[in-house]
Amino acid sequence: MIRKMHMMDNRIGMEIRNLRMKLGMSQENISSSVVSQSAISKIENGKYIPNIIVLEAIASKLGVPVDHFLTLSTSYNGEYIETTYEMIEQLSLHEEYEELNRLTAQLIDCGQAVEFPNWFKDYIRIHHLFSEYQCRKKDAQTTWMKLKCMAGCLPFEQSIQTKFHLYLGIIHSHMKTYSYSETLDYLQKSLASVEGIKGKNTYLHKKNLKIYILYQKTIIELNYHHYDAALKDIGQGLQLSRNYACTAYVGQFLYYKGLCLEKKGVPFKNILKHYEEAHFFASFTNNLPFKKLLSDKLSARKEESYGVYN
Repeated sequence: MIRKMHMMDNRIGMEIRNLRMKLGMSQENISSSVVSQSAISKIENGKYIPNIIVLEAIASKLGVPVDHFLTLSTSYNGEYIETTYEMIEQLSLHEEYEELNRLTAQLIDCGQAVEFPNWFKDYIRIHHLFSEYQCRKKDAQTTWMKLKCMAGCLPFEQSIQTKFHLYLGIIHSHMKTYSYSETLDYLQKSLASVEGIKGKNTYLHKKNLKIYILYQKTIIELNYHHYDAALKDIGQGLQLSRNYACTAYVGQFLYYKGLCLEKKGVPFKNILKHYEEAHFFASFTNNLPFKKLLSDKLSARKEESYGVYN
């Protein structure tokens, strides 16, 4: 997503240099695993726009709160927005909800003083609400109502509509007034919106996001015993995951395929290959909880039918 924004002046870079020199520190002294010495040099010279995580790392080295830098400028250019957008996407796709909640909370505070565009404020707000729910800070009913209140004022921005309907669907599936058809409608709208996302480097991201939506849709369908619908989405998810080397999802789709077939009464000997292949991918991606789940399942069933699984 490329956005035309006002160019940010270099007051942040200049302030970092001034504080560093007052403290008698070198660029190397304030570098870290988050930001290298060369990146700090570019920031100080106005060639690189730091996102909030980078600013936080630098601020901690200089002994000032991150807000000290955020109040120095009233606008950010497209590079900052792009970088922060991609960071939020990665945190949400990898389900790192604690970090997502912390980042979006900081961005909301930052947005009160900085001239973020309205679409970006909405995007941050949606992810903050969902991360609050995932971190058990808000219940499903409260979160769903807050999201629904945003529906009438959201821009028709495909990246926002994709996540908005995905999160509505996931949260709705956990509500007491749950309706399968309504949940499915939200997820279908999310799948339709993902194809319209535009901007640089979006092709692979769109495919990964589509896989993630299919994965969430599969879980909901399986939980509510719609096994044929789940198997259809699993087939599509498996194909996309293999085509785009999303190995973690390959293993999980295979597991859910086996589980669906098992629920439908297919003999275990005809399902075993799916669980074994899923176990292989769990080992390959070092997904230890998933690997243990599959190992326990295979061991129990093989002891019943064929002897101990090794």
